[in-house]
Amino acid sequence: MLAVAVLAGCSGASSIFGGEPEGPTLVDDKPPPVGPPAPQPPPAPPPLVAPPAPPPLVAPPTTPPTMATPTTTTEPQTTWTLLAGGDVLMDRSEPAGINPFEFIDPPLASADLAVVNAEMAISDRGTALAKQYVFRAPPSAAATIAAAGVDVANLANNHAGDFGPDALLHTIELLEQAGVVALGAGSNAATAYRHRLLDVGGAASVALVGASMIVPWGFEATAVRPGIASTWNTARVLDSVRAAAGEADVVVAVIHWGIERDPCPTADQRSLARALIAAGADVVIGHHPHVLQPVEFIAGAVVAYSLGNFVWHPRGGFTGETGVLQVDFDADTIVGWSFHPHLLDGNGAPRPAADGDRLDRIEAIIGGDCDPYRPPPTTTTTPTESEAGPLAEPPTESEAGPLAEPPTESPQPATDEALELDATP
Repeated sequence: MLAVAVLAGCSGASSIFGGEPEGPTLVDDKPPPVGPPAPQPPPAPPPLVAPPAPPPLVAPPTTPPTMATPTTTTEPQTTWTLLAGGDVLMDRSEPAGINPFEFIDPPLASADLAVVNAEMAISDRGTALAKQYVFRAPPSAAATIAAAGVDVANLANNHAGDFGPDALLHTIELLEQAGVVALGAGSNAATAYRHRLLDVGGAASVALVGASMIVPWGFEATAVRPGIASTWNTARVLDSVRAAAGEADVVVAVIHWGIERDPCPTADQRSLARALIAAGADVVIGHHPHVLQPVEFIAGAVVAYSLGNFVWHPRGGFTGETGVLQVDFDADTIVGWSFHPHLLDGNGAPRPAADGDRLDRIEAIIGGDCDPYRPPPTTTTTPTESEAGPLAEPPTESEAGPLAEPPTESPQPATDEALELDATP
């Protein structure tokens, strides 16, 4: 967790009561002597004074006088840890007073830098857009996210703008006031595409860039419109990464991409990941598919294609399998990475996974063996009963809205119909 140390001084007052202290008084109650004074003995002779002792011998120095005495110095701390999670949705947990981050292990607050994707507006402002699925949490969710130890929340996704530009700007404001960097969105394109530079306890400077490949109509920031950064403006995203690499020791790219419910990354994901690395990214953190995808080590960089539903609605199948990515650094060098498997509980909160078939599946997918878990191929972009199974949790009118999501600005599917579908045991 990035920490801001505040050194506070305390002043106190002390008082001295009274003047000079009085010592004890000697009281002699014997009467004075009567008659002539008694004879006094002769004074004692002065004591003999011994001659002064000769000065001690001084041993010659064992080292040359010019040699300095060596001192012990403390080396600066250079090791640090990044923890990352996937999609965070708190539209149900926050109103219910549930802390969905409570059981995460390792805790996000234990990291020097913790990153998640905030898949919602955090606001009580604005009006829901004409999308099939719109998500928002009350303003208090920003403080809950901060209290969990999250340092950076990516907003470059297809739900941060669900309630319009006013709610998006309010989301940014609430997160930043809580001490969480709002990444990949802003009041205009300049702020949405900019990199954010952080210092990790003096061990390294870290720059982060956020962008989305899933961009609903009207979501992309322009010179005069609030919005999110889009990877379809590839040149601008890569320029931001290059600028970040010129200023920071480590660059982290946070990208919203991929196909829902597909545990294998697409060709577009793989191509963009390599382009980001070539531009200077050291870590690429992905989300949007609502399932886990592999983690790979490419040209010295760690790429997590999707970290799944990190905090979500309750899920019992593989859309409820998630975890914490840990990347360990020594200054600007990655020295290793690991993945801590978790499962969503009945509140949609992640808890560590101990054993069983679901843990085996998590380990297989993270390790790259994703093909056995892919859904059957389909010629449509909307999941059918045969591929997705029956509705586990039918969306209500307030959740889904009466209208289908409008076409996106890109050929990439941007619908979220699979959010409420989970047939895989």
